[in-house]
Amino acid sequence: MKFISQHYLLIVLLGLLFSCNDSENKLNKSNIELAKPSAKQLAFADWEVGAFLHFGLNVFTGQEHGDGKESPQQFNPTELDAEQWVLAAKALGAKYACLTVRHEGGFCLWPSKTTDYTIANSPYKNGNGDIAREFVDACRKHDMKIGFYHTSSHDAHAGLSWYDGYIGWADNRDSLMNIAFKRPGLKERYKQVQQEQMRELLTDYGPIDFMWSDHWGAPGTEDIWNPITDLVADLQPNMVFMGPETWVPGNESGLVVYPMWNAVSTIDGTNYSRPAANSKDASVENDYGLLETEVRTGNPYGKFWRVRECTTHWAFHEGGWFWHPEVTLPRSLSEHVDLYYRTVGLGANTIINLPPDNRGLIPDTIVTAAKMFGDEIKKRFSYPIAECDSVKKGNVIELKWENTKTINTVVLMENIANGQRIAKYTLEAFVEGFWVVLEPVNHFSIADPPYNPNPGYETIGHKKIDRVVSVKTNRLRFRCLKSVVGVPEIRKMQVFNIDHF
Repeated sequence: MKFISQHYLLIVLLGLLFSCNDSENKLNKSNIELAKPSAKQLAFADWEVGAFLHFGLNVFTGQEHGDGKESPQQFNPTELDAEQWVLAAKALGAKYACLTVRHEGGFCLWPSKTTDYTIANSPYKNGNGDIAREFVDACRKHDMKIGFYHTSSHDAHAGLSWYDGYIGWADNRDSLMNIAFKRPGLKERYKQVQQEQMRELLTDYGPIDFMWSDHWGAPGTEDIWNPITDLVADLQPNMVFMGPETWVPGNESGLVVYPMWNAVSTIDGTNYSRPAANSKDASVENDYGLLETEVRTGNPYGKFWRVRECTTHWAFHEGGWFWHPEVTLPRSLSEHVDLYYRTVGLGANTIINLPPDNRGLIPDTIVTAAKMFGDEIKKRFSYPIAECDSVKKGNVIELKWENTKTINTVVLMENIANGQRIAKYTLEAFVEGFWVVLEPVNHFSIADPPYNPNPGYETIGHKKIDRVVSVKTNRLRFRCLKSVVGVPEIRKMQVFNIDHF
């Protein structure tokens, strides 16, 4: 580096800056206005890590999706403790927890007036229980954001309880539902049940922060989801609703596509439908019958903002979403940390499954693993060598600190309140009198196309964590190489030296 002309480096730098500015000027003349997140979407992105609590009749029947036929009499958790769930979520580092108050089989964890398929007809607390209430109370007691899982388009009991044959999943269930809805009046009754259940959940339990609406916008179910979406907005306008306000990455394996844009264009041009595909986007073969298999990179000029949220059980423990004896075992800490880097570290939220067992308690092995994960992330990212946590605008933003230190990790946060702009950037450190480009080492061994196994310096969005080849320096420089419109805005910049494994 000492032999490279400083004049040459200056010329290269000026050329890159003018190139970036020229591109911006052309786009500004087109009066492009980027999509921006709402206040609740901004808050949701800052939660970053959530805990998913899959619990219900399936835990006692061994099913995963539920066929809607198993007797409520089988449901009897004798040691249920919702506070234990919430405390395990807090140890994980989760800011929000989401309980499956009614999964696809249709069994309700609250005494719904819409159906007899509830805990009111189970031995739990002699039919006087309300686990939704216990969960909400525990969340409020321990300052945890409250989430419910409910899926209006998949209710086997309401739609298929008349059927005497085998009820499976995916194509089998879809075909049976098509047959069911030909029965006189069934679809209207089905839709009424879904709307009234949503009304109960979003009226009787106070403010709810988040709703995981599984299979939202599934093709052919628009007449179910569209009125539900309107009802939700009316009942809980401050709640984040998965579908019109967040979206999934196309898998349950803890993988986020990169580069990734939170702005999207939609299939029908309205906020009632799923993200539209770009020319290079694809659908992927997935875990057991998952419907949301579309991998969508988003569109920087898309009209709608949808926070990407990566839901996963597979990346945290073996087995399915629901607890299964001798199968639900945690993966290693290194795998858990890798999950964090390839989700939160690429600009997405991650919601990690912590399934309670048939006692009504999260198993000790999962609780311990959750705490180890939370402790490790806290240890890594609580004490930066240097940071800037106020919004900085510009194509070049520099961070300085007093003494030379070894660094190997850089965290950047874009000011997405004004839209997501950065499409390509670089990081440089000042070493022995010269600016040196830092080489990224963001390697993910389990990622295959269309998921990027070696993410470089492209999009930032809410957050980008870059692991880099170690250098000794006291100056770091972010440099924009491409902005889709306007001047980049960096909300936070941090540097660390982390013991990676």
